[in-house]
Amino acid sequence: MGIIMYIKAIKIDIQTASGPFGFFTTFNRNLNIIRGRNSAGKSTIVHAIMYAIGMEELLGAQNENALTYALKDHLEHENIKHAIRSSKVTIEIENKGKTITATRSVKEEGLSTKLIQIQECSSLTEGQTAPTLYKFLHDGGSAKIEEGFYTYFEKFLDLALPLVPKTNGKPEKLYLQYVFAAMMVEQKRGWTDYIANLPYFGIRDARIKIVDFLVGTDVFETDAKRDILDQEAKSIHEEWQISYRTLVTETLKQGLQFSNISKRPDSDFKAELVDFYKTTEGVTESISEYRVRKVSEHEIIGLRLTQQGEAPTQELTHSIEQLTSELERFTVAYETCLSNLALLRVNTTSNRLNTKQARDELTKNQAAQKLIKFGASLSLSTAENACPACHQSIGHSLVDLHESTPHMDIGTNIDYLSAQLRMLERERGGIDQSIKEAEALKEQLAKNIATTKSAMRALRSDLTSNSSVSKSGIRRQLQIEMELEELSKFEAYSDQALDAFEQLANRFHENQKNRAQIPRTHYSDADFAKYRLFEKMFRANISAFDYHSAAIEDIEFNKENLLPYLAKIELREINERSMPSSTPAVSTTSAVARSDDTPKGKGNIARESSASDFVRLIWSYLLSIYQTSAHPTVNGNHLGILLLDEPGQHSMATKSQQALFQLLSSETGLQSIVAASF
Repeated sequence: MGIIMYIKAIKIDIQTASGPFGFFTTFNRNLNIIRGRNSAGKSTIVHAIMYAIGMEELLGAQNENALTYALKDHLEHENIKHAIRSSKVTIEIENKGKTITATRSVKEEGLSTKLIQIQECSSLTEGQTAPTLYKFLHDGGSAKIEEGFYTYFEKFLDLALPLVPKTNGKPEKLYLQYVFAAMMVEQKRGWTDYIANLPYFGIRDARIKIVDFLVGTDVFETDAKRDILDQEAKSIHEEWQISYRTLVTETLKQGLQFSNISKRPDSDFKAELVDFYKTTEGVTESISEYRVRKVSEHEIIGLRLTQQGEAPTQELTHSIEQLTSELERFTVAYETCLSNLALLRVNTTSNRLNTKQARDELTKNQAAQKLIKFGASLSLSTAENACPACHQSIGHSLVDLHESTPHMDIGTNIDYLSAQLRMLERERGGIDQSIKEAEALKEQLAKNIATTKSAMRALRSDLTSNSSVSKSGIRRQLQIEMELEELSKFEAYSDQALDAFEQLANRFHENQKNRAQIPRTHYSDADFAKYRLFEKMFRANISAFDYHSAAIEDIEFNKENLLPYLAKIELREINERSMPSSTPAVSTTSAVARSDDTPKGKGNIARESSASDFVRLIWSYLLSIYQTSAHPTVNGNHLGILLLDEPGQHSMATKSQQALFQLLSSETGLQSIVAASF
């Protein structure tokens, strides 16, 4: 394993009116024990270490708010309280032969707790000096720009934090605080879950991402490739849709139609198979056939004009009647098109109102759900749909008091409204496209009406004129020439459009080809091998720690949520639930907070463990992460450090604590710092 973080020393400087106080110690590269009675200051040292490297959010707050009074308000010495005037913490850390000394103020006038001063030397242990670098944290850009501490610290530790999806779907770099959450455990809430006290940064499945990263799985690289392909596929789809809609609009303007082009990207698309055609009076012609007919018509008119003969009155009258019939047909189609456009615009207004109403309802329901969750975190009965007085079930609506018909709960309502919004957005896109097509058709019909009226005026002029030159013939020739010119422009455009479709089809084919090479399962075979090793390490550890709430051979490792569970506990769980309250439970249970994300039908081992045994599970889990990462066959990202504050929770047996210390000291590549009051 290439990454080894080594905390060399910690120093606490406190200035009071009575004089200076402080603490200084060095650490070795293996097991370090901070031993003392309760309230002797062990946790204060642990908090100082975490604060010095910007990880105090794992304590539940930011900056000095996360620290105990002994570092910022007052300290007691010989039963006398001494008010603190100023205090700071300095830590010396080594990684891959490079050492830095970081100083962070806790309380100092004119100096923000968001500032860290760094010297790239061994200032505490060897008295070296170096130019001071100033970095900031807990502010915008502290993990992204060069001046940010987390950016600097990530680079110093030689980590390459992966991009992971947030709950809003956007990618974000895995936070450094998350990585340290699996290596630093504080006393009060740190022993309530396998990886507890995670700050909320909106990262989806944060604990799973942490373990995946520390044991060096390929999922981030695979997910990154998949995300790139997804983005490319989305881009191809959008470009295809734009090209398709534009082509539809342009063909309608020419009174044309086309075939053999899919609305969605098609890797088998062939430009030579696309046909453009025009339907006139029930007769369908290709563009080339239509062009030939129009050229022939132009030549015939020209031939008639050269004969300088006067057209018979009957022939002119018949032509006028034909054009009148066409004009009536175009006019009816135009009025129908206008009606459709008006209806589509009404639909647009209705869609906009429905979207606003659904969005407002969704916002209200989400706010109500958030309030319920906040209430549940405070153990309020009303937030758990129960009356605090009589403990009867209460619904989300007053209607529930009078009707037996079930109503949707808030979660279902939110899902329904979200789906409705997506449907309305798709409907709006369809309406907008229909309006564009109707506008194009209206434009084409208006052009046809104008052309027909112009031809009729020319024929009527010929009918009343004594001239031997036919104005209608000349006008018709001009119209044909203009139509053929527009047709040529469209053909040039369509050639470019079809080339674009072919390029998109080739990109889509390559995208699908690359996608087929990505593993279908979330984890690769190499990743499964790493987690089999993790499971082996975990079982060995809980056995060494004298875990006794369940048979070791029954414990398995779930690859979906990366938690241990009992493979054969399901029947016992069912029996427990179905037993009367007076019947003793089959297996030992506890009241410690647990994760409940095991698969349906599988027993969560945390729920089936005693309080002290669950702490043993946490020991095993955190140690197994390091052991897997440090294994010669695994290229993991564990930093090679564990900071544990009072691991002997719930009157833990001395035998188990001794086993923990023996395992920690046997790991030569692991620096462990344990604060204990045994």
